[in-house]
Amino acid sequence: MQELLASLPSWQLVRRGRSMFLQRRLRSCGADLDVCQGVIFEFPERIDLGDRVFVNRGTIITARADIYIGDDVLIGPYVVINSGDHNYSDPAQPIESQGHATGPISIGNDVWLGAHCVILRGVKVGDGAVVAAGAVVIDDVPPCTLVAGVPAVPKKLRGA
Repeated sequence: MQELLASLPSWQLVRRGRSMFLQRRLRSCGADLDVCQGVIFEFPERIDLGDRVFVNRGTIITARADIYIGDDVLIGPYVVINSGDHNYSDPAQPIESQGHATGPISIGNDVWLGAHCVILRGVKVGDGAVVAAGAVVIDDVPPCTLVAGVPAVPKKLRGA
């Protein structure tokens, strides 16, 4: 059902219906969720969303471990948030048979995740942080800090 709703256009009425459907599937969800076309939540029972979260088109959130997203968060188009990745240390076994490494993700309040950025397992993004478009976040992001690059590194403080 989620894939069908995700494929529908981003008309206001459809967006409201998509948000209402997801609010029932997520572990918890605050008020005023706004979800655009093409967004997928995998393992929604492990996802908590705050109030006034906006999720732009094509975003994929995969919760192999818990994911918390705070209030007033803007998630740009085609963002990937993934709290698990494949184990691969044993070259004698196929990667697909080695299971997953997981770690929770926490995204604070008043955060902006730019287009095409990637947030990986075990990361905490502090309140007021900005993740630049295309950044790959593998380490924690301090509050009110702009990070950019692959891997993402601090560039400046917000307001500085």
